[in-house]
Amino acid sequence: MKSLESEVEKLQQDLKEDHSSLLLHVKQFVSDLRSLSCQMAALQGNGSAGTCCPVNWVEHEGSCYWFSRTGKPWPEADRYCRLENAHLVVVTSREEQKFIEHHIGFLNTWMGLSDPDGVWKWVDGTDYEAGYQNWRPGQPDDWSGHGLGGGEDCAHFTNDGRWNDDMCQRPYRWVCETKLGPAA
Repeated sequence: MKSLESEVEKLQQDLKEDHSSLLLHVKQFVSDLRSLSCQMAALQGNGSAGTCCPVNWVEHEGSCYWFSRTGKPWPEADRYCRLENAHLVVVTSREEQKFIEHHIGFLNTWMGLSDPDGVWKWVDGTDYEAGYQNWRPGQPDDWSGHGLGGGEDCAHFTNDGRWNDDMCQRPYRWVCETKLGPAA
């Protein structure tokens, strides 16, 4: 009886996780469909298009996100986003964190948070101290024992989604973010 009870509890937990994952996929599908409709209206030029994310960007909760498939040092990733009229991603909630994790998988990925002058700051000026944080235990630690010179001044998502500070010159993937704007 205990064994069956345990098995039922595990199946219920698996079902909850599957349900949560399915809801995330449905939400993303609706977002993709809305984006596609917006892009189609813009292409037809009938003026009915309100706002769209750029092609190959993903819309989520009023922002557009672009996920790199290659690695660059933090300053180059930052420059890339700025050239796209965007900025490295600024994480403001657990919900946004989960959305980003879903898209980056288990790869180290830069975000728009750094502390070159010893104070952590978001690239868009969002208040770091009062905002959402998701550091790994013991981080940030500004570790300098890696033998690469200097400390760790740039933040990235780790393989489990939590944040770590690291050498800004490491070539990690990155995420750009911009507010949802008029169709281009």
